Amino acid sequence: MERVLTCDLSLDCLAYIGGFQLFMNSIRYYPIAGLIFLIFWVWRKREYLHFRIQQKWPDAARIWSEIRYSFATLAIFTGLAVLSISLSKLGIGRIYKDVDQHGWLWIFGSFAILTVWHETWFYWMHRAVHSKFLFKHVHKVHHQSSNPSPFTAYAFHPLEAVLEGLYLNLFTLLVPTHYAVVLIHIAYAMIMNIWLHSGYELYPRSWLKNPITKWLNTSTHHNMHHSRGNYNYSLYFNVWDRLCGTNHVEYEKTFNEVTTRRAAGRRTASQADAAQGAHAGA
Repeated sequence: MERVLTCDLSLDCLAYIGGFQLFMNSIRYYPIAGLIFLIFWVWRKREYLHFRIQQKWPDAARIWSEIRYSFATLAIFTGLAVLSISLSKLGIGRIYKDVDQHGWLWIFGSFAILTVWHETWFYWMHRAVHSKFLFKHVHKVHHQSSNPSPFTAYAFHPLEAVLEGLYLNLFTLLVPTHYAVVLIHIAYAMIMNIWLHSGYELYPRSWLKNPITKWLNTSTHHNMHHSRGNYNYSLYFNVWDRLCGTNHVEYEKTFNEVTTRRAAGRRTASQADAAQGAHAGA
């Protein structure tokens, strides 16, 4: 990482930055998405079946398509990162590496502002790509996965990949941002995106009744966006959807149904294990 920030702007420097960014993007995305897929979709598939939001399964061809589209997205994100770092080297961008330049308070403050900015950008960009023309020619690629998997997270049309990542370029162009804030934000955004597309709901049944957690989106919230269309546009927080009235009218009902089914499934599994244990001990 040190060389990425310190090398003089040249073709060799750009090639190194690009290679480094693509490598880092790939070793973050595929292992995390792959691990979630391996645990929930393969290894413990039967054990976590009652945690699934949709009870059906997408076909293998759809998942392989998501994996391929995800690599194209990672390559585009790499290009956007190279652009952002290059602008900072030219004195145009605002990425910096010395904490003392703006202090620790700004480290935390800028992370919070970046998170809010990302949420706002995502919501309104997301609504824009659901317009008739952009959906047909761009966003439809992502919505071919009506029953998403962890690899759906970055399965975008190339133009949408640019729109998905551009918010960070705009932010670092205008707002002083420590490189660690950028790295932590990217990792957090990636993990959240993968989990929201996982197809599983792990949050407790009381989540939407709590006055604090009800403002945090669930996996069910985004899964319904894929299965039911023009609702539930937000990312981390359930703020813009509530303000703009774009939560699906059956969101809370569906979340309750999913978590109730999950609880019933766990009870049934526990009873079956107890019965099996009693039979074995007889």
